[in-house]
Amino acid sequence: MALLLALGIASSATGAPYDGLVTVPQRGATFFGTTERFNRYYTDSSYVPDRILHVSPEGSGDGSRASPMSVDSAFSQARAGDELLFLDGQYQGCWELDDSQSGTYDKPIVIKAQSPAVSIDCCNSGRATCFNLEGANYIAIDGFRLNGGSYGVRAVGLDYTAAGHQKGIAILNTEAGDQYKDPFFTGQSDWLVLDGNIGHGGGDGDGHGIYLSNGGDWAIVRNNELYDNSNSDFQINADPEGTCAGDDIPYDDPRCHGSALEQLGQGISEFILVEGNYFHNSDTGPNLTSTRNLVLRNNIIGPYTRHGTSFWQETEVPQLGSSDNRIEHNLFIGNNNRHVLQTIAYSDRNQIRNNILLGASISGDRVMGSNPDTVLVEVDQATVTSNAFSGNVYIGGRFDGFSPSPGELRLKSFDAGWFNRFPPDGMGRPEDYRPVGNAPFLDTAPLLPTTPTDMEGRPRRAPVNPGPWEYAGQLRAIITPSQSARPAPGKAMGQPR
Repeated sequence: MALLLALGIASSATGAPYDGLVTVPQRGATFFGTTERFNRYYTDSSYVPDRILHVSPEGSGDGSRASPMSVDSAFSQARAGDELLFLDGQYQGCWELDDSQSGTYDKPIVIKAQSPAVSIDCCNSGRATCFNLEGANYIAIDGFRLNGGSYGVRAVGLDYTAAGHQKGIAILNTEAGDQYKDPFFTGQSDWLVLDGNIGHGGGDGDGHGIYLSNGGDWAIVRNNELYDNSNSDFQINADPEGTCAGDDIPYDDPRCHGSALEQLGQGISEFILVEGNYFHNSDTGPNLTSTRNLVLRNNIIGPYTRHGTSFWQETEVPQLGSSDNRIEHNLFIGNNNRHVLQTIAYSDRNQIRNNILLGASISGDRVMGSNPDTVLVEVDQATVTSNAFSGNVYIGGRFDGFSPSPGELRLKSFDAGWFNRFPPDGMGRPEDYRPVGNAPFLDTAPLLPTTPTDMEGRPRRAPVNPGPWEYAGQLRAIITPSQSARPAPGKAMGQPR
């Protein structure tokens, strides 16, 4: 325990969120106080592969650019340090790497699209997954359009124990849509990155745009857009019913709820940065189940058909609640009578600061004003007693088991003109939600050392704006490698961005 306290990291016993500034690390730097083990393709801009195997839809050559090979041939011989470069074209199929074909921390395997003109129709057999990573480590996938199947990308470890977790997957700049289950699915996957992706059309088989399951730890989820998914668009579920009870581990055993720093906590997902995302227009909002030391900042979340963001768990054991998380500078939007932000089932000791929580009334294509029926905050008073709220703005709406803290701003009315181009249907762009000069909540919150920049990376100045935007500007996502501009939400896949 002395080691955990020295690092400033909250374990299940210390009972407080990690209090340091969490940033996307360069290679060899720290992440939540721990030396990073992410994919080198993501953290090291100088990385160069040992060799490049070029592939094309009709390839049958030696893998040179002039004579590309088939995708099957490239996957069969892929080794650490390789880049599999898909030349422009329409592909059909599913491909897999397992624990016998992994990259390493020094030499990842990179699966890369030449341009956004690379599109793959996923198969409907086996895992029905365009790219299935079954126990494979240190694989990067960059720049694809993945259509249909059960999953666009599926990346899983081999066991619930820390030793059996997969490591070093990076999924970048990829659009996946119309999958029967999930566009992006991971399980037992540590040191994971999802950056610059678009996930939509998750279907009745599961329906999450991005799903992080089975207790993966140390992850970055940033600059993604999720919409039109049939379930919770962003889900983290450590699933202790499977990861602990399924291994005959009691829920109150440290092997289930302990710290990932001690190779424990099979029933907890820990040390996760979720920032700069745009989640909206799915059935429900983020479902954050048994998370700890998660940082949720500078996101735009909502509106949804049913309800918004939930911090909760699936057992009655206090140690497995979604606790000790930081929720800062987000815009949460609701337009019905369900919750915008919920903390229940022992999801306690969370810091909820400098957010905007908005209940809007919509009629057709018009924003009518505030919605007094939207539940801006719901707290389970029987099990949640120590969340800390400060610097937030509450617009319209009502509360369930909660009252704003002294000094927080409560606005009963709402004018869509407070934002740049507030979209009545929710299908706008992130910059549409940038506040304008007459918004009554500008410069009403204190500067937080844990969120010193806004959604596009601009430095905040005290006093700061609550929500993800500090002042006017255009969204410029900072990702590795570079990304094309976002398409308009709902734009058909396969069309130029």
